[in-house]
Order: sequence, then C-alpha cells, then structure tokens
Amino acid sequence: MIGKIVNGYLFVGNINNRVVLAHNPKAVEPWVVWWLDMDGEPYGGSYFLSKTAALQEFFKRCL
Repeated sequence: MIGKIVNGYLFVGNINNRVVLAHNPKAVEPWVVWWLDMDGEPYGGSYFLSKTAALQEFFKRCL
C-alpha cells in the first residue's frame, strides 16, 4: 500500500493495512492519518501541519 495516492496524498506509512500516514506537500495541511476499510480505502482522517504531530497520531492509532 505504500506509494498509493489518494486525493493527492501519497501513502508513506502503513500498519497492517489498517492505519496509514500520507503526505501531500501542496495541501494546506500536508500530513494526514487515515483508517483503512476492508477494501483498503481511507476514511476518518486527521490532518496536520507538522510531520511530528501526524506521527504522534499515527502511532497512537496503531496501539
């Protein structure tokens, strides 16, 4: 799933095809953490300005 692009966001992190971290340098909030449904489609995104904040959310969702 790494490398998949959704709405201009590139998947850069993926845990068990359940949670992804994605980045779009052109977006107002360039970092997002999404849940993935059974078909691998993202939903329930939290958007962030900083990579650090996004990583914190990514790891929080993984636990």
